[in-house]
Amino acid sequence: MKKITLLLALILIYSLCFGQIKKLEIPKKELIGKIAPGGNSTISIECYKYEDSTYLFRYLDAKFSRITEWKQFSIKSTEDLNTLYSYLQNGFKEMPKENVLLDIGNGYLLLNFSKFLGGKVVRIYHSTTLDENGVVGYTNMYTVKQIDKLFGKE
Repeated sequence: MKKITLLLALILIYSLCFGQIKKLEIPKKELIGKIAPGGNSTISIECYKYEDSTYLFRYLDAKFSRITEWKQFSIKSTEDLNTLYSYLQNGFKEMPKENVLLDIGNGYLLLNFSKFLGGKVVRIYHSTTLDENGVVGYTNMYTVKQIDKLFGKE
């Protein structure tokens, strides 16, 4: 009786251990654009499109000068991506003095337009809340041409 109980217990433990692992499909992504300032091999931001028309932006957090930390945010549709691009282009034309706050569904983007070395640049702040303390990270400053390259509009 003890042997049968032990055998049943071992079979139960064996089935529970291997029954929890599942094989998942890795979603395929397509590189839309990336920015490597100065032409060096260090990428500072890149944009990917997934099969379900979700766009992922991965950026090197410019908050730290000696730490390499990648952050990311996502845009849910092609329409939202085009809207973000149009806000960036309009910002370069108008150069608003106030920051532009955008709700992206799973967080917020703050677009800070300024002039740097005689050219127009934008810095993108990524936040999870409307509070100033909710800033997750921010990008380097990018020019109009770099933003075009990021969005695949070369």
